[in-house]
Amino acid sequence: MISEPNKPAPLQFDKTIFHFTLHPQQNLVATGLINGKVYCHRYGTEQHEQQWMVKPFKKSCRGVEFSPDGKGIYSISKDKTICLLDTETGKAIRSKETAHDAPLNALLCLNDNILATGDDDGVIKLWDNRKQDAIMVYKEHEDFIADMTYRPDKRTLVVAGGDGYLSTWDIRKPDVAAMSDNMEDELLSVELLKNGDKAVVGSQEGILSLWSWGDWGDYNDRIVGHPSSIDTICKLDEDTICTGSSDGIIRIVTILPNEFHGVIGDHGEDMPIEHIRLAHDKKYIVSSGHDNALRFWDVAYLYEEEKEEEEEEEEEEEEEQEQPKDEDQGDEEENDSDSSVEEKPSKKKRKTSSGLKSYRAQKNAAFFADM
Repeated sequence: MISEPNKPAPLQFDKTIFHFTLHPQQNLVATGLINGKVYCHRYGTEQHEQQWMVKPFKKSCRGVEFSPDGKGIYSISKDKTICLLDTETGKAIRSKETAHDAPLNALLCLNDNILATGDDDGVIKLWDNRKQDAIMVYKEHEDFIADMTYRPDKRTLVVAGGDGYLSTWDIRKPDVAAMSDNMEDELLSVELLKNGDKAVVGSQEGILSLWSWGDWGDYNDRIVGHPSSIDTICKLDEDTICTGSSDGIIRIVTILPNEFHGVIGDHGEDMPIEHIRLAHDKKYIVSSGHDNALRFWDVAYLYEEEKEEEEEEEEEEEEEQEQPKDEDQGDEEENDSDSSVEEKPSKKKRKTSSGLKSYRAQKNAAFFADM
């Protein structure tokens, strides 16, 4: 398949994709399939190059995630196994069979050493890769663990459960820190925004619910508009997310103000989107669904204004430093100079706004008509 000028062609597989992960520094993608195989590809606009393929599991591979340094790939399976693969070779570095009593369903690297896993029965385990057994076991949820995210400065894990509860866990302690009220709806995806102060959660009914950090009872706000389930959320910046829905559409949504701002991609009708991720260089959103392909969507333009404004700021600062001072200037000229100095902070303030601002201002009327 031929690629478009600004993005790679879809990466096609012969079996259903269960999960994928993007390398933190390189154009590498690891993909877990329903047949238990894990592939590693180097993606590009010219072609995709397969680096290796291994089959570490007897049953489906349900999760893959690069380690923070990119040297390893953690993977989990329906057969209850956790396996760490070498990024360069695909060889198993270590493996833990029967890691849970139920099939594994969720995976998250918290830091260089700590890994979190969740299973179909709602059990969460924390693993230290320097030890053989789990260092924490959490059992508050009564149904599958759908998604997890982590706030490092609080050392807190935030978990969305299929039982309708959002839970938080201080990873240094054995008991739950807080549980939300029951939402009477499956919670499927979760992301932290506003520098960790807001949790955004997607549900089976297509609702985005917002919680403020530390206030974990009932939600503070809700965003309606998705016609079907929100299976995955990807953060673009501290105010903006992409959502992947079972209607096959990838939408841009801003949080506070809560607004829809258009469509990034469309897998097609009856092609639910399971996962979306932002590439390390912010050039692409990558998505997977039920069509056995990884699809790449150009989003570099969303960040172009931010780069241009940073360059303009640097040029202005250099000009100010190089501009010679004339000691013979009159009072009138000094007043003019003072005035111009006062105006600069407001100009600079405009420039420090998000690089997505220009895109947000161009709302897509056709998008709203389709909702």
